[in-house]
Amino acid sequence: MDIGKAFTYVFDDPNWIMKVLIGGGILFVGLILVWLLAIPLLLAGIVILGYTVTTIRNVADGNPTPLPEWSDFGGLFMKGLYGLVGSIVFYLPVILIACCAGVVGAIPSMSKDLKNLQDTISIVTMCLNCVQGLLSLVFGVVYPAALIRYAMTSNQMSVFWDVGGTINLITKNLGNYVIAVLVAWVAGMIGMFGIILCGIGLPFTLFWSNLVGAFLYGQFWRASQAAGTVPAA
Repeated sequence: MDIGKAFTYVFDDPNWIMKVLIGGGILFVGLILVWLLAIPLLLAGIVILGYTVTTIRNVADGNPTPLPEWSDFGGLFMKGLYGLVGSIVFYLPVILIACCAGVVGAIPSMSKDLKNLQDTISIVTMCLNCVQGLLSLVFGVVYPAALIRYAMTSNQMSVFWDVGGTINLITKNLGNYVIAVLVAWVAGMIGMFGIILCGIGLPFTLFWSNLVGAFLYGQFWRASQAAGTVPAA
């Protein structure tokens, strides 16, 4: 895997400035309009997810200019929408435990008769939060593999709940997967430095860091396929 290339390949595209400006601009608009029930940010996130998935596929297919053109917003939106639904299903156990923790924590405020159980409820809430945190970490590590499989299977949401297939992909290519995920996380932290520019640069640096991850995940799939550990998509 070419880790250095993941950070620079974007700039090899002749139209990289426009592509990054459009992607970052979509995030920027979503962020400044987040007060509208967060709907604009959600829509922006869906489009960016679709763009990310397409980039992963292009890298995996060996496309010399993997950054997609911003010419098919409808197609990108649908890829992102299916990906979002699949991701929600994937994270459903974490979401359910978080909801349970919230409900249990709110019980004392619902009835004065239950205030004497405050200590017990606090312990239960703390345990649920710990379980949620642990599951969030585990699911966060596994999720990129599910996203990669989704990118390579033409919008098949079922891969998100095909846990066995996802785990199989990870375990048979563990070294490359760990590298890809860790470097993608580092890129995400680097992307946060955009907040230094009065916050205006944040959407653009975050978009760039997202593309770094997409390249790493596409490379991971290519390496896995070359090693004969996964079937061709």
